[in-house]
Amino acid sequence: MKSILTLAMLAVIIPAVASSHNDPRQDTVIIELNNNSKIVIVTKSREDLASLENYDINQMIRDLNSQLSDSVEYMEINDGKAYVNNDQVEMKDWKINDDEIRIKLGGVEVDVDPDKVDDWDDDDWNDRKKVTYEADRADRTTHHFNIDIGLNNWLEDGNFPAGNAPHSVKAFGSWYVGLNSTNRTWLAGPLFLEWGLGINWYNWKLEDTDYIIVEGADATEFNLAPATQNGLKSKLTASYINVTAVPMFDFSRGRQKITSIESSGLKIKKYSRKGFRFGLGGYAGYRIGSHTKYVYKEDGNREKDKERDDFFLENFRYGLRAQVGWKGVELFGTYDLNNVFSQGRGPELNAISFGITL
Repeated sequence: MKSILTLAMLAVIIPAVASSHNDPRQDTVIIELNNNSKIVIVTKSREDLASLENYDINQMIRDLNSQLSDSVEYMEINDGKAYVNNDQVEMKDWKINDDEIRIKLGGVEVDVDPDKVDDWDDDDWNDRKKVTYEADRADRTTHHFNIDIGLNNWLEDGNFPAGNAPHSVKAFGSWYVGLNSTNRTWLAGPLFLEWGLGINWYNWKLEDTDYIIVEGADATEFNLAPATQNGLKSKLTASYINVTAVPMFDFSRGRQKITSIESSGLKIKKYSRKGFRFGLGGYAGYRIGSHTKYVYKEDGNREKDKERDDFFLENFRYGLRAQVGWKGVELFGTYDLNNVFSQGRGPELNAISFGITL
């Protein structure tokens, strides 16, 4: 009987929506039942109405019958995924107890119950439950941890240094790494603000490995190594702690695709953003460390020299950060507006980097 009721509901919904296209009440669907009863469905758009196909109406009615006696005057469902159809597998969030462990990195969240995982075997994974659903923005501000991985270089008068310049950097191999604790705050409409604190590492690897980076009396110098040494690697590394703020236009308005997999004491959730987004903002940072590394061969032996110093690097950095994303892919680019080295203490260079955010 209840299955017939569900089919009847769907049969009434479709023509009701079509006929109300030009009606100011088009967002409301009224289904007349017997005994002067009716079901009223209020939606914001045709797409929202279509999403009802993903939910188990029969389960909602069973819950009502078990909890209420004679009649129902009002019902509000706040957590729709509790009624996801059985063919998508019903999944509910775990409650994290003191003995459970939660690890969240980028768009992946792992919950582990050690007591259950101790007894876990391969057969448990074969019986795993999986569900994929979409969810709107739940909170005004959300927090996540992400990693920036990319390449960095520096610009001299707006151009990359000439290939024969002592400070010319390898296009590939000069890695940029950033660890970021990021908050995402909804402001209005599609506008969000991504802000937070992070640490990043610049690695500038010289194109000509026969040059050594040294701190001279008055400036950082790029000097040729002794003729007896065959250079293998020469680089400068600097690390900074940063604050970042990037206004973002997210045209999916924070909507996410969520894939949840559960097996015994293990649960994995993957969050993927929807739609297109972009933003441009700024950052400021303070240098917390720097060193050079020179790897070479001499008399057939591999040697490595590492020196820690400030190398006349600017202690503060500030610049622009651009971000662009499409669904689960997020790209970034940064440009330091100030020079890498203090004025007159080295080549006039501006750091630049680009890559992917995980």
